[in-house]
Amino acid sequence: MNCFLSLNKVMVWVTGLLLLNCITLVAQVFPQQVINAALANRQPLSESVFSKQTQDAPSHGIFSLMKFTPSKIAAINSRLSAGNFTAMTDTIFVGEVPNDTLIISGTFFNNGPVLVFNDGVLIFDHANATFLGDIFVFQNGKLFCDSSIISSPQQYFYQRSLTIANNGYVNISNSTLDYGGLSHNLAVVHNGSIVMTNINNIGFTTAGAYGNASITIDSTNQAGEFIMTDSSQLSFNNAHTVLLWHHIPDGAVVDVAFPNGASVSAYAFNNSQPGVAGIGYDVQVTNCTDVMWALMPENGSDVTVSGSTLRAIGLWFVGSDTVAVSGLVNNSNYSAFTAPLSDRNLQLNTTSVQTWSIYLFNQTVMNITGCIVGEVGTMGTSYITAQGILCDGSGGYYWGTDTTLNIAVNTTVLGYIRSQGNGIVLLGYGSSTSGASATGNSVMVVTQSSLPQDPIAYEHGIAWRVHINPPQNLFVDTIIDISGSAWVDQGPLGSFMDFGSYTMEYAPAAIPGWISISPINTNEVHNNLLSQWDTHGLTPGNYLLRLNTVNDLGDSIDAVIQVTLLPSILGVGDNPGSNEIGMTAHYEHNQGKILLNCEFTGYNSGKIQVMDVQGKLIYESECQLISGNQIMEIPFYNKAPGNYFVKLFTPTFSRTAKVVVGE
Repeated sequence: MNCFLSLNKVMVWVTGLLLLNCITLVAQVFPQQVINAALANRQPLSESVFSKQTQDAPSHGIFSLMKFTPSKIAAINSRLSAGNFTAMTDTIFVGEVPNDTLIISGTFFNNGPVLVFNDGVLIFDHANATFLGDIFVFQNGKLFCDSSIISSPQQYFYQRSLTIANNGYVNISNSTLDYGGLSHNLAVVHNGSIVMTNINNIGFTTAGAYGNASITIDSTNQAGEFIMTDSSQLSFNNAHTVLLWHHIPDGAVVDVAFPNGASVSAYAFNNSQPGVAGIGYDVQVTNCTDVMWALMPENGSDVTVSGSTLRAIGLWFVGSDTVAVSGLVNNSNYSAFTAPLSDRNLQLNTTSVQTWSIYLFNQTVMNITGCIVGEVGTMGTSYITAQGILCDGSGGYYWGTDTTLNIAVNTTVLGYIRSQGNGIVLLGYGSSTSGASATGNSVMVVTQSSLPQDPIAYEHGIAWRVHINPPQNLFVDTIIDISGSAWVDQGPLGSFMDFGSYTMEYAPAAIPGWISISPINTNEVHNNLLSQWDTHGLTPGNYLLRLNTVNDLGDSIDAVIQVTLLPSILGVGDNPGSNEIGMTAHYEHNQGKILLNCEFTGYNSGKIQVMDVQGKLIYESECQLISGNQIMEIPFYNKAPGNYFVKLFTPTFSRTAKVVVGE
């Protein structure tokens, strides 16, 4: 499943939309400029927010992926915040004047967001309404919906959200909420409140309750997942498919066993329950089915779970610590397990965990290795390098938002990978089975990685693709076509970065220093010919190919692969010369030698080389060629069975013959 937990809009949507102001304001009138900012068409950045470093030696590590420094990532947010903002067209404002009320019935369409605030009231009564934008109810605004269908089509999951804050109130009954079958967000913040009765959900809801928020759900086909924090109040009655994320804050102590979730007649989790201390929220579950239990333990927490089946554990890393995480594996059964985390106590006794997930907040720096997890997400200004992990999609997807830098190297994502907000996400030398995309003002970089389709840039996002298609049948003394991709695409609303140029280079694997294959190319290439590599005069063996792609701001990203140049096989790339007639080679097993039969006209000095299929030089000697048929013996004792290549070359011609060494 890819529907579980996306904190990108629940916890940190305020960064991209500047709605943090609406949570903290105490004035009775919501400032118009903040409303406009929340719906901003951001201006493109006109200068680089990155710093470029140089690197000349071949490398396959993180630093060959890109030359951006994490300390500069936060500049994106400050540049965007400094822009001039204007409200989008087709924005519905309810509450601009006192006693403002809007009643919608019948068929209705709006190509933009909706804001209900102050004492504004929005009512849907037997309506069939479609909105191509988010809905915000805040600062005492109220929304009522009865016997209606509310549709919010999405291009991608978590594109749309319903946000309730600052004493906003929403009541929805006997209605269908249609998000096109895709996951979407519900955020209830501060003193916001929502009551939902007899609801049909088409799409999975990811909800967060913060501050003194209140969520009440009675009768629904699919409630969704709910992140419970702070002093929020949540109540579920006659609901199906409920995933409860129990946030365990710093200092909290929890020692519990969760019941079977197939059918739950009565469940409560709050500070008055045995084994629970330091929890501010309260959740009540009555007569619900398919209830799933999940934990979000924060650093500094103390958690013991016994005799339980956990759908997920989403580890929170809050603050500015530098931490390493390894050894977490999905679908594990633990008899007595202490999680290898030095910043908290997490003990699992006779407990199974279907999915582990990792979430970074604030300024946390992390290196994650050797894990199989369900979801990885970065927020704030955090920075992560994931090396050699599997994100199997059982907890959601792989993402980075706000102004984070998220680098995944040699990592496989069985699902989607996405950059959001103003974040930068890099997938290098890995794969994603569902694709990659950039939303908001973010940057998605995919270098030398497998995808089902090219990465997509939405909104003001940027997709950057750098890829060398591994060439086949590489021989010396030929011209080799090298194909791949080198491009930067902006989203449909434009962005601050575009394509600049690319170059192709090569280097012997054992010798640092790049050699140009072709001059600078200023044309984008989408899975087509990048360059032609002239290998005449090169020695067989291992080489590195580097595709260096530069954007129009001067920042560069590399893709590096290793290839093997083989000797010219069966005349491929050979120069016969005017006086060379033919050559054959045969291995004499009993005598441990190769017999080289060459018919030649004239006289010349030459050289004989024998190489294996990897281009490794096995034997080399000088020789003299005379006119007529000539047989030369090459000692070849105790060589491994397989194919070898004998090359004879002089100043005027070259010839290659294949020889098979048997058992």
